[in-house]
Amino acid sequence: MLSKTTRILLASIFALFTSFAVQADGAIPQAKNLQTLGQKALQKNIPIAILFASQGLKSTQNLKDLALDPIVMSGELDDKVIFTELHPNDGNSTIDFYGEKTANSEFKQIYNLTSLPVVIFVNGEGDQIAPPLLSGAYDFYYHYFKQHLEQAQKQLDSQ
Repeated sequence: MLSKTTRILLASIFALFTSFAVQADGAIPQAKNLQTLGQKALQKNIPIAILFASQGLKSTQNLKDLALDPIVMSGELDDKVIFTELHPNDGNSTIDFYGEKTANSEFKQIYNLTSLPVVIFVNGEGDQIAPPLLSGAYDFYYHYFKQHLEQAQKQLDSQ
């Protein structure tokens, strides 16, 4: 049995060598219908981690390549969190948690986002349940991600 650190390291190496084989958007699926994701999260009593990012932004690509894609590809958190990605600056729309088609740019205001990229944790109804997790410190990002995830799960369990 491999340790968690070894699995994350192997997933990182795998992600590095297979980065051209992974979809252009990476391992995290693009948000299309948050209401559907919310229903799944409510059924499983797990949070949703939404990466708010901007395509073409170097810090977004670094965060995905060096931290988030390896976390997702390791599979370790598959039953603990639902991952999705939303681009507030792309001019597109997404179905929100109420089933309404909402411009992606509006999500920046809804969640009071001032910088990108950022990961927020929400419950199945779209309420933020942990502080935002900013990009940076990629060597320690998994640790910080797990801390925020634990905080989000505690919030869910107390609701």
